[in-house]
Amino acid sequence: MYLRPLLALLLILTAMGAAQFACAEPLRDYFVETWTTQDGLPHNSVNSITQTPDGYIWFATWEGVVRYNGRQFKHFGWGKDTHLRDSGIRTLAVNSQGELLVAGSRGSFARYAERDWHAMPQLDARINQVLVDHKQNLWIATNNQGLFVQDVNGEITHFGIPAGLPSLSIKALLESTDGQLWVGTTAGLAYFDGQAFHLHEDIPQLPVVSLAEDREARLLVASETGIYRQTENGFAAFHHESISHGVSQILIDNQDALWVGTINHGLYRLYKGRLDHKGVYEGLPDSRIKALFQDREGSIWIGTNGGLVRLRKANFTTISTKSGLVGDYVRTVLATKDKALLVGTSNGLSRISEGDVNTVSLPLPNNDVPSVLSLAENADSYLIGTYSHGLLMLSKTTGKIQQMGTEQGLLANHIRSLFVASDNSIWIGTTRGLSHLVDGQLSHFDKQKGLTDEYTMAINEGPGGEIWIGTEMSAQVIRGGQIVNIDITQHDQARSVYGFYPGKEGRYMWMATDRGLIRYRYEDGQTRLIGRQQGLPIDKFWQVAEDNQEYLWLTSNLGIVRLPLEAANTVADGKTGKVEYRVFADGDGMQSFQANGTTSPAIAKDPDGDIWVATAKGIVRTRPANIRRMNPSNLPMQLERVEVDGVNMTSNLPSQLPAHTNRISFEFVALGYIMPQTIQYKTRLMGFDKTWVERNNNNIAEYTNLPPGDYVFEVEATYPTSEEGKGVGKLRKAFSIAPAFWQRKDVFAITLMLAIALLFIVIRTREHILKHQSEQLKRRVQEQTQALQEQAQRFERLSLQDQLTGLENRRSFDSFLKNLGRHNNRNVLAYVAILDIDHFKRINDTWSHDTGDQVLREVGRIITRNTRPGDHAARWGGEEFSLIIKDVDESTAVNICERIRQQVEATDFNHIAPGLNVTISAGLKRCDDTGNHHRTLVLADQALYHAKENGRNQVQLWQADLPARNSHTSSVES
Repeated sequence: MYLRPLLALLLILTAMGAAQFACAEPLRDYFVETWTTQDGLPHNSVNSITQTPDGYIWFATWEGVVRYNGRQFKHFGWGKDTHLRDSGIRTLAVNSQGELLVAGSRGSFARYAERDWHAMPQLDARINQVLVDHKQNLWIATNNQGLFVQDVNGEITHFGIPAGLPSLSIKALLESTDGQLWVGTTAGLAYFDGQAFHLHEDIPQLPVVSLAEDREARLLVASETGIYRQTENGFAAFHHESISHGVSQILIDNQDALWVGTINHGLYRLYKGRLDHKGVYEGLPDSRIKALFQDREGSIWIGTNGGLVRLRKANFTTISTKSGLVGDYVRTVLATKDKALLVGTSNGLSRISEGDVNTVSLPLPNNDVPSVLSLAENADSYLIGTYSHGLLMLSKTTGKIQQMGTEQGLLANHIRSLFVASDNSIWIGTTRGLSHLVDGQLSHFDKQKGLTDEYTMAINEGPGGEIWIGTEMSAQVIRGGQIVNIDITQHDQARSVYGFYPGKEGRYMWMATDRGLIRYRYEDGQTRLIGRQQGLPIDKFWQVAEDNQEYLWLTSNLGIVRLPLEAANTVADGKTGKVEYRVFADGDGMQSFQANGTTSPAIAKDPDGDIWVATAKGIVRTRPANIRRMNPSNLPMQLERVEVDGVNMTSNLPSQLPAHTNRISFEFVALGYIMPQTIQYKTRLMGFDKTWVERNNNNIAEYTNLPPGDYVFEVEATYPTSEEGKGVGKLRKAFSIAPAFWQRKDVFAITLMLAIALLFIVIRTREHILKHQSEQLKRRVQEQTQALQEQAQRFERLSLQDQLTGLENRRSFDSFLKNLGRHNNRNVLAYVAILDIDHFKRINDTWSHDTGDQVLREVGRIITRNTRPGDHAARWGGEEFSLIIKDVDESTAVNICERIRQQVEATDFNHIAPGLNVTISAGLKRCDDTGNHHRTLVLADQALYHAKENGRNQVQLWQADLPARNSHTSSVES
């Protein structure tokens, strides 16, 4: 064990007292993002991380160095282009000129500056770290050959054991604020006095792996026996009770928090007396931490053996099954009177109290686990509405359950809404009407008693005790036992009401509907809509609530919208036409921005003022008082590519382009990493554009046939949530296009003065101009003809593609198979597979054809991922796919099909439809008769038929002893 039991940690933290870390944000509240080789990294082990002054973030891996711009990774390998001897990169650093230093295996050492690579001193040893001190000396730490230093004159000096180093293996270098050079070796900590090195006796003579300096200029030393901190009298053990072994990296962030990476226990953070941990179960891809770095936006980047991780503070925290929640698909949430939170999921009920998440036992006959749809509470019980088990009343004192369903008089066992009225009676909304429970007696409201629709999704109470009902067809109110309709169809044909909020003052009832937010005013019964025409980005909202800062929160399938209550009332009163708002989505810390609805309550405010929202991937929490806007001090901009008439001129774009320049393309990027996909761009070409051109998140601008003249290309970028004027990135690039000879002013003036005397020359010059224009016109015609030909070719390609799955279609497949039979391909060894989704008709009938389409797309993606270069996959028709596997033997072909089958079976389709499982069957036939591809398909289809008859979810290789398929037998459902 590298770390002592976590129980010891808890005892230590308890002793510290809660007041010490009351302001420390728990590490579990940080938003976690990960990247692996599937996302563009060349290798999953990230050994070092840094950020250059231009804004790029760089990563060292065992397969080269990688540059990241927030959108994509750019890989640099070893070779003459980079002057690196090997792709194994161990360390990165930035010198005082802002240049990147890259070093690693085989003595590889190079410098990246001005978009080019330059060679550095080459050593025959692995370089572990490089450092440029305040005198511009370059220190190079090696694995087994000691320490080298190159001075400003280029002279190199070597330090080894005779110079006082306790070991020739150097793991860490650091120059402290006072200019002292510290060296971490495998035999302890040493310091340099300008002439020689000295071993520091306060640190055990064990490997020192990392060094850092805190805000008070105290050195922190990470060794195999734990962490040591500098004091006035030397070094002393630091938090050895909790962090004593296995430290691999340390980092002091801009808040003076200490981040500790370990060898196999993940990540720790010590901040304001609080020690938090994050490991594999909390989102890390691997427990070994190899690199730690904080970028300019405050995010923490973590290099592990299993990929790259970024942690950042986010506006939302997600609590899911990884945190102990009983299920991820959350349908309802209730803030209880005892300051806890009940969370209803499709897998049962959880309770959250003081950060602890526990499963609430709901003992039912046959050990059934109810899917919870709605929640409420009265003085004695928690009321739990379920999908198929009716109403459960969980006693607060005994924990016993009383079950009420259709057998006890309810209209249905499917309960989507519950409400305890001010008179302590219980209103129960079902799919077949509304029930009212008073003193154990049930009464009902359905269509016969005036309900417009019986599918009841929302219930609330007005200031006069009237009960509001939201259904799929209308909003209605029960007053004195009578049902009154509220006409909302006048607002863009609004119909469905999913949630109510009565407001604090009793003047309004707010309704979340399928056309936006509707406000009902009690004084005159007037309704007003705040929807798309009033500026909201979404039509359908599930729930509405108000926080303690007088903001309304609206939940939807596309994120969570917050808008000021005052602004909403101003729009509803007709004083302004548009409402201001802010949308929160997955980049704000939610694992899924799909909030759930048609159940209630699906949003809650706890006693601390936190807002909780039920989503498709856990329950999310936000503290409205702490909502942050993204306001980086600057947003670095880079011009990543400039093409002039198809030639890449990024590194050496001349200030003046030649005459007749036809096409200029700019690709630019703002180096922001919090939510790079949301960065908004606008461009302006001064000298051509009259106003700014909004590009949204598109980072390419192209111009054609610009006239001669002077231009300045300008770009501005900003996060959409930044405050006005803050966090704006700007880029300017000036250039000019030279005029043609006859367009020059001096030539024109001379020509004008000599016009009379040189009439003949003028005429000839005119002819020359006309000829040139004719040639230019011909070129344009040729270009347009070529463009039309290319467009025809694109249409031809589209005709060979299945638009639903993106795979090739039947026509393309048949053509490819026919080509195998041609003379040049007769010796190609190939197999044909026909794959069919099992019970696909049942999927369409049970869920929907849209669900079926999503299943087809997902299966198509799985087949594509398993297709090798040279193979050919297609959608053959309906739920059938076809696959030609080339240059394989029989076993490999079967294995490929089997792998596809297993991956389909293992894929979680719950994000498409709850409870959906998908399998496929496959028939496989070798292309023996390449001249008769039709027979090959018939035999592969025969093998598929036998796979279906023998139970489905299997791969059947065609064999000669398989009986032929009888077309008169009853068909097997696909």
